[in-house]
Amino acid sequence: MSLLERWLEDPARLARLKRGGIGLLVVIAAVEGAAVFAPGEHHHHFAFEGWPAWGSAYGLVSCIAIIVLSKLIGKAWLMRRDDYYSRGEEREGEDA
Repeated sequence: MSLLERWLEDPARLARLKRGGIGLLVVIAAVEGAAVFAPGEHHHHFAFEGWPAWGSAYGLVSCIAIIVLSKLIGKAWLMRRDDYYSRGEEREGEDA
């Protein structure tokens, strides 16, 4: 059993890992939001690029869109009916 498997199976450690990950994301979003007010020149191509934490919000929405789209594609193109293979066996029995 690997170290990662042991960590993920322990509920207390898993909760600490989740809290740490969420805390890290909050810190990154806060730093990005505060960077808007930092002195210096900011070069934005569009007005919304200057919004606080725009990059974090865009990344979150993009990630969710990729997950939803890939699930839809998987259901539409990859999934087969539950009796997909057994239907082929029934046809072979009919031919004989």
